[in-house]
Amino acid sequence: MPDHRPEPIRPTTATGGDVVTEAADGGGRSGMSRRRFLALAGGLGTAGLLGAALGPRAWDGLFGGSPSGAAVPDGRLVLVTLYGGNDGMNTVIPYGNPAYAAVRGPLAVDPSTVLPLGEGFGLHPSMPGCRALWEAGRLAVVEGVGFADPNFSHFASMDIWQSAVPSGSESTGWIGRWLDRTSGGPLRAVGIGPTLPVVLTGDTVQGVTVPAGRLVLPGDPGEQALYAALSGAGLDRTTLLGQAAQSGSELLQVRTSLGPILDRSGATGARGGPPSGGPSAGATQGLAISQGGGGRAGTDVLSVQLSLVANLILAGASSQVYSCELGGFDTHTDQAPTQKALLAEVDTAVSAFVDAMAHDPRGQGTVVVVYTEFGRRVGGNASGGSDHGWANPVLVAGPPVRGGWYGQPPDLTRLADGNAAYTTDFRTVYATLLERVLGVDPGPFLQGSFPTLPFL
Repeated sequence: MPDHRPEPIRPTTATGGDVVTEAADGGGRSGMSRRRFLALAGGLGTAGLLGAALGPRAWDGLFGGSPSGAAVPDGRLVLVTLYGGNDGMNTVIPYGNPAYAAVRGPLAVDPSTVLPLGEGFGLHPSMPGCRALWEAGRLAVVEGVGFADPNFSHFASMDIWQSAVPSGSESTGWIGRWLDRTSGGPLRAVGIGPTLPVVLTGDTVQGVTVPAGRLVLPGDPGEQALYAALSGAGLDRTTLLGQAAQSGSELLQVRTSLGPILDRSGATGARGGPPSGGPSAGATQGLAISQGGGGRAGTDVLSVQLSLVANLILAGASSQVYSCELGGFDTHTDQAPTQKALLAEVDTAVSAFVDAMAHDPRGQGTVVVVYTEFGRRVGGNASGGSDHGWANPVLVAGPPVRGGWYGQPPDLTRLADGNAAYTTDFRTVYATLLERVLGVDPGPFLQGSFPTLPFL
């Protein structure tokens, strides 16, 4: 497969010592300086500051060693889940294909506004930061990704993506099974959001999920002390009570380890300044995620989540997998303005995160994967939107990524009941990530053998 990477971008120094990413041809920027991005989660982008905030015992629990010399894994995987079914054809746009405008109709993006990637494809005009990543060779586009026999259900399709089992009969996630088989503790996989996603759920080990804001134990201080006492597991526990105690013990471990940085995030406004009253930034973002607010919430929902992840990675956290999420992509009506806002949010967050990873040795092995449960139908509906579809591109970004095109774009002249048919099994993406980021044989976690792709 040919290497489509263009010439690298030039880093440009801005005022105050911040660095922004700017294309060599004067094109788009990420829209957020590295300093401002890291400040969204409290600005703890250094090991020394975070070590001082956590204290030595909590540092050992989360980071597996001392702030100055902890050995942490090289490869880290960050999953960004877009809930609702993002319209991939208007994200990576085949504007050079005459069939695109013909079949999309009013939904087609004006070709004069598309950000060109070459070969007749380009990005949505709201994604200049991702275009800069492409020009830097740090963005891979995997085309036509999906699975056979789509059911077009949000819940069933997302369960399939997160379990990596197309039959829909598996209750564990592919990362959860990785936790099970590698004897990984809960802190090896951290989700940022209101609920634990299926992808981090194992049979015997669950990842942890934390809010992008304050993490508060239930009850008043006295009740919290009783809760802590109850959660001290002992040999005299019955099986059920022992399991409850273990669950509480793990929550206390998470509170001790992640609490200081989460508190900083929750006490910080959405733009990195002091809160202006009302719900905390973390609470607002939790609602935006769970209710599908996304870009319409205007609160940097994804940027704050990825900022928290970045601060943990740059501080030397031993966690290898992180999960972030953004809702609002079920665009049955008024798709154009909704997707414009959502993709701008994704673009700012992802490009700023990759920029932060690329400028620190601790972030060099970090890979970000952006996916959704399905694409949209190729033709629009009568409400200015699009309905549930099939194949979609997956975006992979980060310092170790070999940028370019992978997979095969769907043939727009040969649709399947109005849908772009899938050409790339989604498990080939997972196989590549398991083997080349997490360093394991993919077979046991995917319940089968699948080829890998050379984007890493």
